[in-house]
Amino acid sequence: MIVHKFGGGILKTPEAVRQMLNILQTGPLPAVVVVSALNKMTNAFESVARAWFNHENTEPGMQLIRGYHFDLACRLFSDPDGSWSRYMKPMFSEIQGILMEEPGASFDKAYDHIVCYGELLSTALLRTFFEENGLEHRYLDARQVVKTDEIFRDAGIKWDETRDLIQRERDLAEEDSFDAHDGYLILTQGFIGSTAHGESVTLGREGSDFTAAIFAYCLDAREAWIWKDVPGILNADPAEFADTVKLDEMNYLEAIELAYFGAKVIHPKTIKPLQNKAIPLWVRDFWHPEGTGTRIYDLKIIPPTGPVFISKKNQLLISFQPRDFSFIVEDMISEIFAQLSKYRIKVNLMQHGAISFSICVTADMDRVNSLIQAMLPRFRILYNSDLELVTIRRYTDEAIERMTAGRRILIQQLSRKTARFVLA
Repeated sequence: MIVHKFGGGILKTPEAVRQMLNILQTGPLPAVVVVSALNKMTNAFESVARAWFNHENTEPGMQLIRGYHFDLACRLFSDPDGSWSRYMKPMFSEIQGILMEEPGASFDKAYDHIVCYGELLSTALLRTFFEENGLEHRYLDARQVVKTDEIFRDAGIKWDETRDLIQRERDLAEEDSFDAHDGYLILTQGFIGSTAHGESVTLGREGSDFTAAIFAYCLDAREAWIWKDVPGILNADPAEFADTVKLDEMNYLEAIELAYFGAKVIHPKTIKPLQNKAIPLWVRDFWHPEGTGTRIYDLKIIPPTGPVFISKKNQLLISFQPRDFSFIVEDMISEIFAQLSKYRIKVNLMQHGAISFSICVTADMDRVNSLIQAMLPRFRILYNSDLELVTIRRYTDEAIERMTAGRRILIQQLSRKTARFVLA
């Protein structure tokens, strides 16, 4: 069993969809294929969800989404209208039906009810393409098997129930396999699941990697393969660094550290389920599948490498100061983290002073503003915006100079292997 994950940033042209088909036609079976929303469609659906929640006109956003998918269908299919009518047109009708209803009082819940359709539409298009090109597969709505709590936009997995449902789908696929010798292929979505009441939820931005790990864990997969438009995991973002180096292998701990610090290649939640069952994860080159990629596994001795650079932009530095000028002690820190948990705000870095506690977070202003309003009665709050959080794993003096020269350093933290800077 191989679990594949294809990101929407790759699947944005007819050539890419055909390349995906080639990879699956020549790859091993059985396999599960996890797919994200197509290029930038999650952002587009977020805008629609916000307009719907604010009782604004959603049609401009929906026109953009329909236009993107129909344009790709026209370039993929010889009969675009017929292919469009098979799965995609009914799904757009379903979305319009939801948008005619009242969104309710919770933005996070409204968000999940709309944004989940990015993944559903991508698999509707791919389902049609596979059928028209003779790739036998079994379609699975991930919401039927990925069961979660009711924390909308960042749902937690109910592992036992999810495992049983995924394994039941595996058993049905084996029974219905078109060729028992070659095995089966299941096409499903990343990023989405459902509550006990059947309400759609999402697993957090970029959560499709996590979905692939969920399926791999539940099915005791041999390996998980994440397909990217880079040769593997690099020591820096190639969009910002011209001299990147591929990391051929790493262990689970190093991968978790890099993901936590903000490396874009892997979602932070992805590694734990794979490590728990010692399932290797490969990050592979979509356009050159014969390449070596990067292997993440139970590696005992980490090979020496140079510095790894990770940048998180759009950051806020928030400082809490007690209004009575008292020391920041444990009960105050507990109060701050209780509110952070309530508003689902993840801390990227923290620093503790005598009468100040500072955190660096991503600028999700809806949640941050709610946090600030809740804390104002007891704390004086200061914040800086438009910041960058830079992490250097296995840092050197030269690496630090490269990243901080000419920048204002608001916070600096150095440990044995990692240097971190909040930069203006």
